[in-house]
Amino acid sequence: MTIEFHTTFGKVAEKIISELRNDIIELSHISKNISRAEVLLKEDITIVPAENKICEIRLTVFRDHLFAHARTDSFKSAAKEALKDLKRMVKHQIKKMNETQNIHSVSAHSIH
Repeated sequence: MTIEFHTTFGKVAEKIISELRNDIIELSHISKNISRAEVLLKEDITIVPAENKICEIRLTVFRDHLFAHARTDSFKSAAKEALKDLKRMVKHQIKKMNETQNIHSVSAHSIH
């Protein structure tokens, strides 16, 4: 899996990048179909400082793209929120895929 990090305003603490990388790798253990992750960390100077840190994460999962966006007072909490949403989306996608496979499996058995 490829993981790319982008920041638009300068340097982000390596600890945050490292934690994010580990959490994304953990997501890849839930779904082996994740091939790419793009992380954008940016600061919105037009918003009050209480919620000006933004984390956007786009996952490429098989042929689909999953996207999560969070805005809070720190990159760490924004990343945590975005990852929480992505984890929910990945689990939902796996469930949906399993249901589709079960339907096809039942259909194949019905034909025989």
